[in-house]
Amino acid sequence: MATHARNWIMAATLGLLVACGGGGGGNSAPGVEPGPEAPGQPIPPEPIPPTPSQTPYAEATVLNVYITSVTIPDDGQPVVEFSVADGNNNAITDLPPEDVRFTIAKLEPSPQGSATGSWQSYINRIEVPTVGTGTEPMLQATSETATEDGFTNSGDGTYQFRMAKNVTTQPDDIQAQADSEGLDLSYQSGYTTRVAMQFDGNPNTTANPHYDWVPATGATSGIATMDISATANCNRCHDPLGLHGGNRREVQYCVTCHNPGTTDANSGNTVDMKVMVHKIHMGANLPSVQEGQPYVIYGYRDAEHDYSHVLYPQDVRNCVNCHAGSATGADPVYPEGSGYELTLTSQGDNWAYYASQAACGSCHDAMDFSRHAGGQTDDSNCNSCHSTGGVAGSIEQSHTILTDEARKAFAAEILSVTNTAPGEFPQVQYKVFDPTDGDAPYDLATDPVWTQVASGASRLAIDLAWPTSDYTNTGNEQDNASAVSLDALAGTPAGDGSYTVTSGVPVPPVVADGSGVAALEGHPAVNIGSEEEPDEQRIAFTNVHEFFSVNEPDGVPVPRRTSAELTSCLDCHQTLSLHGSNRTDDLQVCVTCHNPRNTDLEVREIAVSPPTDGKDEESLDFKTMVHGIHAASVRENALQIVGFRGFTTYAYTEPFPGDISNCLSCHTDDGFTLPLPSGVLGTTIDTGDDHASPLDDTVVTPITAVCSSCHDGQTAAAHMTDNGGSFDTTQAAIDSGEVVETCDVCHGTGRISDVAVKHNVHAKPIQ
Repeated sequence: MATHARNWIMAATLGLLVACGGGGGGNSAPGVEPGPEAPGQPIPPEPIPPTPSQTPYAEATVLNVYITSVTIPDDGQPVVEFSVADGNNNAITDLPPEDVRFTIAKLEPSPQGSATGSWQSYINRIEVPTVGTGTEPMLQATSETATEDGFTNSGDGTYQFRMAKNVTTQPDDIQAQADSEGLDLSYQSGYTTRVAMQFDGNPNTTANPHYDWVPATGATSGIATMDISATANCNRCHDPLGLHGGNRREVQYCVTCHNPGTTDANSGNTVDMKVMVHKIHMGANLPSVQEGQPYVIYGYRDAEHDYSHVLYPQDVRNCVNCHAGSATGADPVYPEGSGYELTLTSQGDNWAYYASQAACGSCHDAMDFSRHAGGQTDDSNCNSCHSTGGVAGSIEQSHTILTDEARKAFAAEILSVTNTAPGEFPQVQYKVFDPTDGDAPYDLATDPVWTQVASGASRLAIDLAWPTSDYTNTGNEQDNASAVSLDALAGTPAGDGSYTVTSGVPVPPVVADGSGVAALEGHPAVNIGSEEEPDEQRIAFTNVHEFFSVNEPDGVPVPRRTSAELTSCLDCHQTLSLHGSNRTDDLQVCVTCHNPRNTDLEVREIAVSPPTDGKDEESLDFKTMVHGIHAASVRENALQIVGFRGFTTYAYTEPFPGDISNCLSCHTDDGFTLPLPSGVLGTTIDTGDDHASPLDDTVVTPITAVCSSCHDGQTAAAHMTDNGGSFDTTQAAIDSGEVVETCDVCHGTGRISDVAVKHNVHAKPIQ
């Protein structure tokens, strides 16, 4: 259960894969035009001179920083000129020099050609191992913090800093260490060089501008560069990507230190961006980890960061989630109409065309390249096999997710829902078709992809649920609150490629006032292998739903509320598919069973590995369950839920990778605000003696249920009960007004402790 929803990356992990490049400009690279394989330099926005108005640095909530020029005079000490303004372009004239850091690195060429390369910092230090398994001192890239000496404030929002570092020479100990590691720290005036900056001291904001140029010519355009991944792609999950105290947020800045010349001496592991981030996101699935070797990096003050447990929330072969260029990013594997957008970069296609021991060996870390295909000493021969027409096929082909490709051939539609009055037996008309073949309908009775029922590989169901004000499914003729499920593969052909199926369960009288929903879910079986070596897989395809009126006065159905956005789920999950690939990419289908009345009681009683939370049952209510799954970083007790047939007990301990307080990470603009919409029910925590009836359920009041799913401590619970919330009441007491939550008096929209304010709600920094 919740197979993908539990697989969250640690909030402290770095962003998605290696990115290098950009041009001189602001704190990100908006407006980058994606390019083909050939190198190209994105053109930065023109710096806007600050206005005469001024804002104190400490009060700014946005920093607009532009590096306007960098020169390296004969003494080798780079001179950086830059401007600083707030979000309204008011000049910031009181910038403290100690709050600014600088990095500088050269772009070294690759034997694979001008479209690839790697950065090497000119500023380095030696780390001596003190903890962990490392035994040798190693070189690490670092930064230079500005000082009064060399720092010039023009008084109008423009500044100049003359770095103390002489890039044309290295201290003897640094040079000796570099020589021992085979690193070239020599100054190369003809190479593309990057200066990047970090701003500290202001808890409200930061900036990481960067500037690329060739010192020998002064050119900033038409030069070699590397822009493999975009920070915006990282921020779909990380919201925002922010490491080392939170002030390093742009991938173009990260790579000036996280390059092949930087190693964690305590573990002996490289922190090269392309290696480290691949390995972090592979986490528990690394071959080395599965063989018992943890993947650990030691950070600030030798703090241990063990990424061996990290479970990526989507298929790791989906390389375009992080790297996307004009070729590979043109046809992403996301549901049509999902609104999912990739940010393309100039070298975003490189992953598909250029293999390397570092990048490939980071995930396939059991590979011994000295023995691979006769032995490989460098990357020069990789493309002879790993390319279109090569014996191993192209890299893109090797990373193709065949189940996602198969998914493109399946779509469904509910055409009508009739006979839905109280006491009637609903009839649903539907069809399943192939969008890649002119919407040709499938024959559900004879098509092989739908006939593998005995093995469980094929399944198609129509679910019915009621009422849409908040599903209880009372009268479903079951001992739980799940939706009524109909076998859609046994439907009657209508003669036009569609089918009809009739419910054996009537719409219950009185109880199901208002509206209901019919949903179609399931999966076909597709052989993604060959005839000689078949590989039959369940194929998840996007579910559909249709609301229907039970007894609305005008006959027009009232949809269930929409509190969360599917596109937000897909930001991290790529495909949100649960329960054996049956329920896929439709939240309105999820909530038909994950409703306020449903719990895991029936499977908890037969759990193979019983939970340790001491509960007899746990709610499956969507609004509490999903919060509890994602809130591991703030909960005092991990949420535990027993899954299908009691086979697995899930304890959700992986922290949310982004800002867990930012409700807009998942919710619609008003999907988290108070007061709640009318009709939202309390959440059942004890189904009572009569499992089919809600009348003897013990419930938690609805606002308290939601808030306590994250804030599960005693102090928070006391605050909720002091303000009308209850952890031990009935729905009847709530409906009659005997129990009244007063949370929205303080936490309502516009109130003194507005939820949006207390949670620091902000738009996700995707673009």
